[in-house]
Amino acid sequence: MKGNMLSRVADGMFWLNRYMERTDGMLLTLNTFYILSIDKDLEDFHGYKPILEYYTNLSDKQIGEAQFDTNFVLKYLVCDNLNPSSVKNLIRKARENARGSQDKITKELWEHINSLYHYINNPDLPKKLETAEAMTIIAKLNKDFLLYNGIMQVTMPRGLGWSFSCIGKNIERCLQTISLTQAYYAPIHYNLEGTEDLLYWRRLLLSLSGYELYLKSYSNIPHNRKVVQQVIFNPDFGHSVIYTLGLIETYLDILFKDNTLSEARTLHNQFGRLKSSIKFTDYHNLTNEQLEYVLKDTKSQLIQFSTDFSKLFFSYT
Repeated sequence: MKGNMLSRVADGMFWLNRYMERTDGMLLTLNTFYILSIDKDLEDFHGYKPILEYYTNLSDKQIGEAQFDTNFVLKYLVCDNLNPSSVKNLIRKARENARGSQDKITKELWEHINSLYHYINNPDLPKKLETAEAMTIIAKLNKDFLLYNGIMQVTMPRGLGWSFSCIGKNIERCLQTISLTQAYYAPIHYNLEGTEDLLYWRRLLLSLSGYELYLKSYSNIPHNRKVVQQVIFNPDFGHSVIYTLGLIETYLDILFKDNTLSEARTLHNQFGRLKSSIKFTDYHNLTNEQLEYVLKDTKSQLIQFSTDFSKLFFSYT
């Protein structure tokens, strides 16, 4: 790898932020679903199914059995040692990567990750999640991740490590947005002319921190096409596909500034094609089939890009 940063440290910065972003997204979604599950007036066809499908390796049968079981879902997603994607295991992996990059991250950031790690490993936590304290625990964890993002933003130097962090974070965020969007459009066969009400879309929008913006920007119905416009194509929405791809491109440009390797040029072009396919999609005339294809294709291209990026910079074999 060119530049003055060891590939091991760059790898640590990249994965620290991928794990933290994944955990942040999962907690936000879990908080949304948990609060809405308490509202007995809501007709809830999905339960926790979208979050279990994306964030766990459970089989369809296991998801079917657990999708309305709040106690199981909270414990499985937050602190189950056997679930590789539990908050507990993701924070452990993030902390390992932070430890490996300790000379590149600030003392404040390391201390915050460490305190999160000790909180999530409290032996009383699983029992507390079965009580009325569950809501307080999820809310605290959500705040801790907001705080993590703030500490990162305010204290971290804007060197190469920052670029790797931001690319990792935004790859993860973009994949989450696509996967959650698929989870809500697949059951309605990607029908852009459908008449699903705002209650149907509320979970998706709250899970992506976009509900308030949606209410301010799109007042009249129908919603099916407008939700796509916000979550995929709105350049002012921090979780949209186009916004996150734009940030990845910004930090790629920084990493590639003095890199003359042909592999770097190939990767840069590969990402350019991926971003252009979203940028030049005419969402006003998007068909149902095109929507399904765009989401699927962008996701598989982004996963491929992430693999190729890691091979180039982190010497993965």
